[in-house]
Amino acid sequence: MLFKLTEETKLLLQERVRTSRIIGSDKTLVLHGGGNTSVKGEVIDHTGKNVKALFVKGSGSDLATIDENGFTALRLDDLLRASTIDQMTDLEMTEYFRDSMISPEQPSPSVETFLHAFVPFEYVDHSHADYILAITNTTLNNDRISEILGKDVLILDYVPPGFPLAKEFMKLAKNYNLSDYKGVVLRNHGLITWGKTAKESLDRHLEIVNRARNEINKRFKGMGKLELSGSQIEDLIKNLPTIRGKLSANRRKILNVNLNPEIIWFSTLPEAEEFQSLGPATPDMIIRTKFEYVYAHSIEEVPEKIERYASKYEEDYKEFINGKYPMHDPYPNVIIIKGLGMITSSNSKKEARIISELMEHSIYVNLAAKSVAKNKFITKKEAFEMEYWSLEEAKFKKARKPEFEGYVGLVTGAASGIGKSTFIKFHENGITPIGIDIDPRIADLSKEIGSHSMGIVCDITKEKEVMNAYNRIVLEYGGIDVVFNNAGYLHPAKIEEITIDDLMKHINVNSVGTFLITREAFKIMKKQNIGGNFIFNITKNLTNPGAGMLSYGSSKAFAAQVAKYVMIEGGPFKIRSNIINPDKIFKDSKIWEGGVLENRAKTKGMTVEEYKRSNLLRIEVLPEHVANVVIALLREDTFGATTGAMIPVDGGLI
Repeated sequence: MLFKLTEETKLLLQERVRTSRIIGSDKTLVLHGGGNTSVKGEVIDHTGKNVKALFVKGSGSDLATIDENGFTALRLDDLLRASTIDQMTDLEMTEYFRDSMISPEQPSPSVETFLHAFVPFEYVDHSHADYILAITNTTLNNDRISEILGKDVLILDYVPPGFPLAKEFMKLAKNYNLSDYKGVVLRNHGLITWGKTAKESLDRHLEIVNRARNEINKRFKGMGKLELSGSQIEDLIKNLPTIRGKLSANRRKILNVNLNPEIIWFSTLPEAEEFQSLGPATPDMIIRTKFEYVYAHSIEEVPEKIERYASKYEEDYKEFINGKYPMHDPYPNVIIIKGLGMITSSNSKKEARIISELMEHSIYVNLAAKSVAKNKFITKKEAFEMEYWSLEEAKFKKARKPEFEGYVGLVTGAASGIGKSTFIKFHENGITPIGIDIDPRIADLSKEIGSHSMGIVCDITKEKEVMNAYNRIVLEYGGIDVVFNNAGYLHPAKIEEITIDDLMKHINVNSVGTFLITREAFKIMKKQNIGGNFIFNITKNLTNPGAGMLSYGSSKAFAAQVAKYVMIEGGPFKIRSNIINPDKIFKDSKIWEGGVLENRAKTKGMTVEEYKRSNLLRIEVLPEHVANVVIALLREDTFGATTGAMIPVDGGLI
């Protein structure tokens, strides 16, 4: 830090944090990093001089959890001088902020920084309150809104965020004594309040929101509830892979299916169709939700509606943006199906869920607004200008797209050894990971990894359990892109010692289990029609059989044949199928437990350590070696033209 806080400013910031968290914890006020707060104080700069500073929420901070480090300090006098500037582009504004920051290593400040600076009070709170939006996103004129919200509240018509909004506020401030007012309502945007103390600004904020809430509650009785039947959910699951495939025509998407009873109820209303071209609750949501969504009367018509939406989006892009910035993915981010609820999509499960939550609030706001007056939002032209906001475009340009963005990958036998390592590698490489194992520890591993992963306890030899597992996967993500058939069973025995029970266990796990996992995923991938990847963990015994491995090697040979047929029948659908042949992977492996490792070493006349390194390279082959080969096989620029390959990961067989 290039500055120190004065003792007084430390106390001011502590209060700022406390009341900011109160606002941030209320989802009817702000969502997912939305809204911003500030406080004015003094710092001691690197020269020892006292400098007036504005502390405003920094980029990446969430009001619900913000602390002192979540606020960026800027020289207040620098910001106030900008009030004499007539025009400033968004990029010029960010440069101005950067030059005004007291400590360059702090995060970029809120785009509303000028607005916070121009308000002549110590504390400023800004939210996107649902109830305020339900009043302002209508045809009500400003006088009527003032009657509802109070004469101590100013009203400002919609202006794009950033410097234009701050300048319009300055014009408003010149005509009114702000000390006579508690705040200003920004139509289609939100509420700003101010005060000499954090409590005063917060109390004013909640008071004005409650005035709007009281008016809405007189007219709007809330949302009803409906739940889907089992057959309706089955219908959803059956159709989701096709929908995901259509949405993923340009880049892979992950779906979020919203089965909230209120959303299902809404999907049955005439408003569900009426609102599709209305827009979300606030313009900033458009960056995630897009301006319009798809409405379908039945799930069967969704694919055609998706294609029509994309064509219309391209037309609108040409009309409103016309090459100023590269066109975004033209496919819809939100789909509402009559009687079935809402599907949202994005490049990650996290983003798809955020879009879903934003739309839930938008639906509530738009229904509540309709109870007050006719709905009215910003124009489609303004909406496209918001979606292609220069500040966001600059972020897109700098952002590095993850290699496996939007991929969903399944690993069997994921609780230990090679499977566990690959499960983790999927996560590290941006693949949304799903782990299947008969070991209950898979659930704990999934929780540790987080990032919307899934751990499923499943016996892959049971057809019903496998089918149920895939139903869960499809309902959660929309489909599957990668399957690593890794689960296996090994119990060495000489031919004359093999029992039918033990032979059948090998066949059930290594052959039948692999087949069931493959068959169900293959069905989904064909429906998606966007390609896919199968990788089979087949023992080196396939090509180099060892004594005592008849049951294991033979059952794995069947799995290898499955891999070949996936290659043949999956090729026309761009579904690739490849084999890896690891050998002697001991670390964290359940296969070698119970004395198996020690007995094999003894049979070979070696110590355990010698047996572990009994290959040409004289190294221990680790699960990570195998997992990294799996990742490499998924890379389109490396193995995109490879199917039917068999790659040894064994240190070189002796």
